[in-house]
Amino acid sequence: MKFLLASLLIFFSANAALDDPAEEARAQSLMRELRCVACENEPISQSSASIAEDMRARVRTMVGEGASDDEVRDWFESRYGEFVLFRPTGKGLSGLLLWGAPFGLLIVGGLIAVGVARRRQAGVSEVEPVAPEDV
Repeated sequence: MKFLLASLLIFFSANAALDDPAEEARAQSLMRELRCVACENEPISQSSASIAEDMRARVRTMVGEGASDDEVRDWFESRYGEFVLFRPTGKGLSGLLLWGAPFGLLIVGGLIAVGVARRRQAGVSEVEPVAPEDV
């Protein structure tokens, strides 16, 4: 019975809004930036999954303890991976591929277009008109 009461107390205190309205606004903003790991493409602010409730409670706890927004994002990224962030940081090889691939494909497409144009131009020779009697 004591365990049940303690669990309920922790649950309701963790999901309660922060006392400072500015901190609660920061927490709500962070909750919109973090993806629920159970429901894809849904922020934890809108998810009803139990893991999202735990994630919201953790965000409020960290903000209440004075953690910066970057520290909160880094904590969730280290725990769940870069997938949890709606705005990936773009570090390392994945960032290079994410930001460099479109430019690389544009350059390759341009080189192919130039090569095709040069081949067509080299293959075209002067064409002499044909007289109607020769046809």
